[in-house]
Order: sequence, then C-alpha cells, then structure tokens
Amino acid sequence: MAAPRFLIESLPAVGAVAWLDRDEARHAVGSRRLGEGDPVELVDGRGGVAMARLGRDRDHAGNLAAVVAEVRRVPRPAPQVHVASAVPKGDRLGTMLDAMGELAATSFTPLDCDHSVTPAARVAGDRAGRILAEAMKQSRGAWLTDLHQASDPVRFAQAAAGQGWRTIILDPRGRPLTEVVAGASAVALLVGPEGGFSEAESAGMQAAGATPASLGCTVLRVELAVAVACGVMRAATA
Repeated sequence: MAAPRFLIESLPAVGAVAWLDRDEARHAVGSRRLGEGDPVELVDGRGGVAMARLGRDRDHAGNLAAVVAEVRRVPRPAPQVHVASAVPKGDRLGTMLDAMGELAATSFTPLDCDHSVTPAARVAGDRAGRILAEAMKQSRGAWLTDLHQASDPVRFAQAAAGQGWRTIILDPRGRPLTEVVAGASAVALLVGPEGGFSEAESAGMQAAGATPASLGCTVLRVELAVAVACGVMRAATA
C-alpha cells in the first residue's frame, strides 16, 4: 500500500528534516492515525516527491517533523492543459476543481462571459486552492494546478496565442478534440457557460486563433465538459 501523501512548502535534501504544517500534521496524526517512524510521501506541488518517516518533534507553530530518506523529480504531465472556464453554479464548482486537480490540469483561469450566471470572482479564496491540493494528493500527482486571476474569453485566447499554446473552444460543431490537439505540447481549453459563448466572444476567440473542437454529439454541463476534455488529453498521452 502506498504511503500517505502530504503537501509541504519545499523539500529539503536527503537526511534533513521536513516540516508538515499544522493542518497537514493534524491530518496525519488524527485522521490517518500515523505516529513516529511511519512512512509518508511528501510533495511540493512542483514535481518534487520525497519518501520520509514521521518524527516526534513539533515546532512552536505545531508543525510536525519528518526525516527525508529519498527525493525524486516527477516531470510535468504532457501536454500542459491550461483550462479557462465559466464558473458553474453551487457545489458543481467543487466538482470541476476536483476533476482538474486529479487530472493534473496545468492552470485554471475562471472566466466572466456574456452569458455567465456565476461571477468568476467566486473562485477566489483558500477553498479553491484546498480542493486542488487535495485532488492532487488523492490522485498521487506531483504538480498543483495553478489558480489564475479571472479573465474574459477573448482576452484569455489572445494571451494563450501569445504563449504559442494550441487554443481550443469546446463546441459540438467542431472537429473531434483528439484531432485538434494532436501533437500539441500545450493546450488552452476554453469552456463556456451553459448558455454558451456569445457570438461576439466566439468571433473574438477565433480571430485570436482559437479552434472549435468537439467532445461528441451531446452538450455537457460545464464541470463535466472540463473533466472529459482533460481526461481525453491525459488518456491520449498515457
């Protein structure tokens, strides 16, 4: 059975002491019932993974010591997937964040669209970061999904083109997603609200170089479209 995985700020060298912050320490000794000498995996969210064993020492802030036995680097999953999406209503936002974290999306930019119901500002705050971090750990990933400031679809498409990313608009009228992203090292994925992108937004994104791509003949909810698209790109390079 794999050792429990915990997120830390940075990984020290082999033989040095790493410190689980108070929340991670509480989870380790409380929910996981771990104790001194138990093996754990430590991950920094930037590709660093360490095998370690819990110690008994705590510092003044309640952080828990762990002695590092091995450190390795995990490459970022390819292709890089930069998701820019309208924000779904209610708890469906958590479902979308969880899917992106588990499927190792490179970044997430919430969008304010002409037909949006939920403002992109709803994504701001610690909760979104916690969901992404827990999803990364649960899936045994090593790279955190970066959370970016809100944007609008056209501005995001223009910025993605400037980065040289293959920019995709999810649209059931487009070519199959697997065809459109073939050979890309970095993909920008634009997902609209349930009312879809407006005509002006679609025209502006395509003028910036974005290509419509389809997940099939059905129209999916926002969070499911994001999850399926990320899954397709991960499966294609597995």
